[in-house]
Amino acid sequence: MPHGYNQKTIETPTYIEIWEYEQPILAKRKNDDEKKEKPDWLKSTKQTFDNLTAQGQYDSLKRKQTHYKNQRFVVARLIDTNFDTQTKFLTLTFKENITDIAYTNSEFKKFMKRLNYHLYKTKKSQIKYLATWEKQKRGAIHYHVVLFSFPYLPHAELTAIWGHGLIKINKIDVDSAKNRGRYVSKYFDKDLELKEHKKKAFFKSQNLKQPIEIKRLTDQPYDVKDQEILFTNNYVSKRPIFFQEWDEHGTPSKEIGFEEQNVHYTKIKKNGGNHK
Repeated sequence: MPHGYNQKTIETPTYIEIWEYEQPILAKRKNDDEKKEKPDWLKSTKQTFDNLTAQGQYDSLKRKQTHYKNQRFVVARLIDTNFDTQTKFLTLTFKENITDIAYTNSEFKKFMKRLNYHLYKTKKSQIKYLATWEKQKRGAIHYHVVLFSFPYLPHAELTAIWGHGLIKINKIDVDSAKNRGRYVSKYFDKDLELKEHKKKAFFKSQNLKQPIEIKRLTDQPYDVKDQEILFTNNYVSKRPIFFQEWDEHGTPSKEIGFEEQNVHYTKIKKNGGNHK
């Protein structure tokens, strides 16, 4: 049987999302030649955003806009998975009108290292966080950070560690678990036209718990009987198609294009799915 799946689920403490595909998504393994690092001369031929044609920039922007909109859902799932009673929302601002993203990103990373050492007296990263930048009306950059399992720290102390301007920190306190991810993730798809060609638009620590993702090849639809269905949708997506040849492991040999297929999406609320 070829490697692939026709049903995918992603589970957080609050929700289960189900994608059911009309045709299997085949997983193609990279061979040794494909895994090799590209030579420098080939890397140098890659065009930068500024060097693209007007149409090329437009196409690139639309692809990245879709990517960042999808990231908003990824962020919401991560927040739902990692949320606890010590989760806080931090905003960092620069007192000067700084618009250089490369500079502010560098200062943000230095701040996180200082904060980590201040709290844990180690250079090894212990803080659990998600972050993104946003432009203020005056053009200055500021940062939104979600901090998980974050201990109490006096405001003046935190401001001194930041050292660039004002900070605002508050506990995320919304009316129900289903709103927590949405409350914060809205910040993660702003300024898309700027984030499109910037080197780093989002930051996250490597120690976050991940949602449970399962991919199956099955002839049975997902059983949603007696479940609270929050949303359902049918849409068309593209799947890669291959030469109908597989190796001894059931891996398709060569991708030759894409074809459209129908996808059924369902989002259900887990029983007792509220955080405690």
